[in-house]
Amino acid sequence: MVTIDTITSNSHNDPVRPARLAWLMAIARAVGAASTLRRRQRRTRIHLAQLTEEQLRDVGLSPDMAEREIRKSRLLLVERLYQPPV
Repeated sequence: MVTIDTITSNSHNDPVRPARLAWLMAIARAVGAASTLRRRQRRTRIHLAQLTEEQLRDVGLSPDMAEREIRKSRLLLVERLYQPPV
């Protein structure tokens, strides 16, 4: 006969564990997605910084609009300050 006193909880059968794991995985996916987005934005801004005025006009941007977008990347601004003139 089994009584309540003899029933024990094993950690591998704990129903809280899968929920906690799912929560951690959701956080990891969100951090990964945010990191991917930041890298994509940075690459795009680097390429945008390399376009000439004529190329900017071809894609429908003014140099001022491109500069505003480039300024959103703080590290890119630092790199541009220390680049030797071409």
